[in-house]
Amino acid sequence: MNKLKRLSLLPESEIADLYARPVLNHKEQLLYFEMNQTELDALNQFGSIKTKVYFILQLAYFKAKNQFFTFTFDEVRADGEYILNKFFKKTNKILQGCITRQRISQQKQVILSLFDYQDWSTKQTILIETYICELLRFYPKGHDTFRQLLVYFDTQRIVIPT
Repeated sequence: MNKLKRLSLLPESEIADLYARPVLNHKEQLLYFEMNQTELDALNQFGSIKTKVYFILQLAYFKAKNQFFTFTFDEVRADGEYILNKFFKKTNKILQGCITRQRISQQKQVILSLFDYQDWSTKQTILIETYICELLRFYPKGHDTFRQLLVYFDTQRIVIPT
């Protein structure tokens, strides 16, 4: 059986760093959890505190990395407590459970719209593969090519694929 050779663009550690959910310190919390009026208006379409907190978390993480993440409230407890205190004046509430996939998808679309981004889709594969081939002509080292591809995703306002 033939094994496909894959181009290794980044070491595993950089890949992990690229796709890791942000872990925010206090200064970063102040920055990323700040919301303008448009974002507050978008927040108001969600009903429960739990759903609103999840939206604020996804919004902040998107601001930090232009990506979406899957997480539980236990995994982001410090950020959740910060949000509860800042936006809802609740210091003793514990967030538990999860929100529905439908609601997560809805929140994702709202955030994409807020920042005029588009989600990665397989329809873009041919275009991206062609662009990568072009980049490889100018940047023969894989990691340089990949960094240029990330710049392309950023300028085209496309969420990088998982």
